[in-house]
Amino acid sequence: MASYLISYDLNGPVPSHKQMDDLIRKISARAGRVLETVWWVEFHGSAAQLRDRLLSTLRSEDRLFVCACKEAAWFNTLLNNVALKEAIEAA
Repeated sequence: MASYLISYDLNGPVPSHKQMDDLIRKISARAGRVLETVWWVEFHGSAAQLRDRLLSTLRSEDRLFVCACKEAAWFNTLLNNVALKEAIEAA
C-alpha cells in the first residue's frame, strides 16, 4: 500500500469540507489531516486512481493535488495520531 498526500481547494458551496473529509476517510481507513486541507492517506492504487476517486465529488472550480509520499518531515501539524506519524516516517 502506498502513502499519498492530498491537497485540495474548495471554491464553491459544494462539496463542503465535511463531505471531502468523509470521502477521504471512506477511501482510506488509514488517513489523517496534516493541515486544514492537506491529508495523508494509504491507498491501494496509483496517484491517478486516487485522484479519480476524489474527482467524483469535486466540481470544475475546485482544485486537487495528489502526490506519492516517500519521505516526510513536519512541524506543528494537525496530525496527532502516533500510528499515522509512524506510518509516514516508515514510508
